[in-house]
Amino acid sequence: MTEKIGVFLSRMQPLHIGHIGIVKKALSENDKVIILIGSANKKETLRNPINVDIRREILEETLENDFSKEEREKITIKELPDWTEETDTPSNLEWGRYLYYNVVSIACKKTFTMYFSDEPEIIEDWFQDKEIRKRIDLRLFERNEMFNAVSSTKIREAFIEGNKNYVEKSIPKAVFERYEAIREILINVNKK
Repeated sequence: MTEKIGVFLSRMQPLHIGHIGIVKKALSENDKVIILIGSANKKETLRNPINVDIRREILEETLENDFSKEEREKITIKELPDWTEETDTPSNLEWGRYLYYNVVSIACKKTFTMYFSDEPEIIEDWFQDKEIRKRIDLRLFERNEMFNAVSSTKIREAFIEGNKNYVEKSIPKAVFERYEAIREILINVNKK
């Protein structure tokens, strides 16, 4: 029997309950799950305010707190740097190949299921290479239908506005325990 691999790519700016839900779904459908922390080389920008060390620490702590030992043993965490500046318009075809070959090098398999919760057109455009596309099963989730349309953008705005209620109900404990530090990062980045 061939091993099933699930892949979830997210910037986790910050990690929220929607991300956790997708990881749980991937775990229920696969033998192994690769979590890619995207934009690993970005920090202190509006889209990517939180550095990868903090994001990884939060993810690892959340897995420890909210996932069983058996689930954690199925997970591999890797960081995936962007290869463009935020103002660049990258070729989606090139980005799709970059993402695919990074996953293949981690999974040591050419086929996998990709979990994605943004606009479906985005990921379909990444995998327009027909040879690559036929090796990837896409599992797309509508953000509006998941966890009251929670998004990292809304959560960052709530942090800045001091809306602790919205933040607390939208994120795991490991993020909320860093509320003041993350709020300070977000406020400072927004001032630039």
